[in-house]
Order: sequence, then structure tokens, then C-alpha cells
Amino acid sequence: TARLFELAGEAGVDGVHMRAARAVEKAFAAAKKSLPINVDGAIGAILADLGMDPAAFNGIFMIARTPGLVAHVIEEQIREKPMRRIDPVNHGYDGPPARSLSDKSSF
Repeated sequence: TARLFELAGEAGVDGVHMRAARAVEKAFAAAKKSLPINVDGAIGAILADLGMDPAAFNGIFMIARTPGLVAHVIEEQIREKPMRRIDPVNHGYDGPPARSLSDKSSF
């Protein structure tokens, strides 16, 4: 996160949200309690300083996490004994019954 803040500062994106995040981090350090800003906190502060709508933040966080999730899945498939196998053909669905798209009563 320090590098993210550094890059944002170099790009001139060091607004009130980034300063607030750093202030929170420093306040906890001064109180002898470690609470470093994680990558999502840093990205959130930077996106807010860029003027992005906070409603979009979760989508951005998910996009940022996807490569790591994919790598983790592949690693588990290669290294770990499978916990379960879901047969793509022989399985049952126990959710709500199928409905017609023209049935808008449940929207």
C-alpha cells in the first residue's frame, strides 16, 4: 500500500481521502496499535480522490482480486487432493422452480 500511495502522490492524486487514510494509520501507530491500511483501503482512498462513485468500488475490488483467485484455484487443482467433484451432468438443482421470463410478478 505504501507503493500505491507513493505512485498516487507522484501522479498528483493525494487528496483528502488518501491523507485521511494515512492519518488513521499514523494515529494507530502513535497509540502503539498496528492498523496498516490494506490494499483495498488504499485503492478506495485513491479512487475516492479521483472522484469515482463509491458505488463502483466493490466492482473494482473484485476485478483486482480476480487474478489472485484464479491463481489460487489453479494451485489447489494442481497441488491439493480434491475435496469434492461436482459432475457437470449428474447433479440436482434444489432452488426455486423454473419460471417463464414473461412472469414479471416476482421482480
